Amino acid sequence: MMNWPSQRIQVSVAHSDPLVAVGLSTVLSQQVDMEVIDAQTRPASPGPASPYIVVADYERGLHLAAARISPRERHAPAPKVLVVTANDREHEVRSALEAGVEGYLELGCALQDLISGVRQLARGSRYLSAMAAQRIAASMARSTLTDREQQVLGLVARGKSNKGVALTLQISAGTVKAHMKAILSKLDAETRTEAASIAMERGLIGVALTAD
Repeated sequence: MMNWPSQRIQVSVAHSDPLVAVGLSTVLSQQVDMEVIDAQTRPASPGPASPYIVVADYERGLHLAAARISPRERHAPAPKVLVVTANDREHEVRSALEAGVEGYLELGCALQDLISGVRQLARGSRYLSAMAAQRIAASMARSTLTDREQQVLGLVARGKSNKGVALTLQISAGTVKAHMKAILSKLDAETRTEAASIAMERGLIGVALTAD
């Protein structure tokens, strides 16, 4: 027998795609343990705290997670954030979780994943789709690029030579070579172009492979 929370889960849908938002609201409103509400009309002090989840797209989800203040500074608990998005690259998933997002689903997921995700967040747990979990596992298994290495590789991907990178970042050509050696090792790449392609696929850089 399913054990529901003692109070219905309050859910707000804040997805930027109108059609997706309607679909999410329809599915969630059909669940006996959930109540879809307008975030703007939710009382600041709703009485006994009900679990409160916001289902959002990637950008809004990260904004909501980053903007939350401590529950001690407000009358109602801060909402848990469940992202439903087409963003499926490793860096994007990791960035969302680091920002404080508690749940991550891809567009096109099974309806049961959406329902289970809301319920898991209401219980205080995280919920990741199989894709998101795989991305995080892959990220943990590999060395990540430093901020400087990402800058170097981003410039290389734009067609900059080592000298050009050095001039842009105001570092020595030898330092650029050292960074590139580390980048190739971390990405298990043989060439600069391969390294840039791998980094773009993983979402570590977001530039086209064209010269300036």
